Amino acid sequence: MRRIALILSSLVIVMMQISLLPALKPLGVVPNIALAWVVLVGLEGTASSALAVAVASGIIIDLASGANFGLWTGTLVLAALAGGVVHRAGIELTGWLVAGVMVAVGTLLMTIITLGGLVDTVGEWPAGAMVGRFMTELMLNLLLTAGLRRAARMVAAGPRTSEATIG
Repeated sequence: MRRIALILSSLVIVMMQISLLPALKPLGVVPNIALAWVVLVGLEGTASSALAVAVASGIIIDLASGANFGLWTGTLVLAALAGGVVHRAGIELTGWLVAGVMVAVGTLLMTIITLGGLVDTVGEWPAGAMVGRFMTELMLNLLLTAGLRRAARMVAAGPRTSEATIG
């Protein structure tokens, strides 16, 4: 049942990333709800479920975006793998810090790669506007991460180690 809930919620997230958020463009930027979702699934669930969500979501978003093919898939897979590494390292996952740092790094990575793709086409770089847009996107992504945390716990939570080893 949780697997079906994870699939359906991931499809809703991807549809929001493709259609709703670009149409709304809150504060002039498109937040990255798919990145926040993959990070949370990776931290709350298993690495294999996060990787499956990342690959499927990334390919769908890459096909829908039409530019920089592979950017979404690569970033989401990297986030899922980083979540698996964090799990194996034994880092405390109950707070907001780990998820926030992972989303911030993913947001920075996507911004750098996107701007790197525009190097040949842009004559002058308005640094202040770019930093302002990045900070706005980062704040929106962190708010989405905080808002989605409970949903990720409900649909992606794997068996707890204390429950799995007793018996």
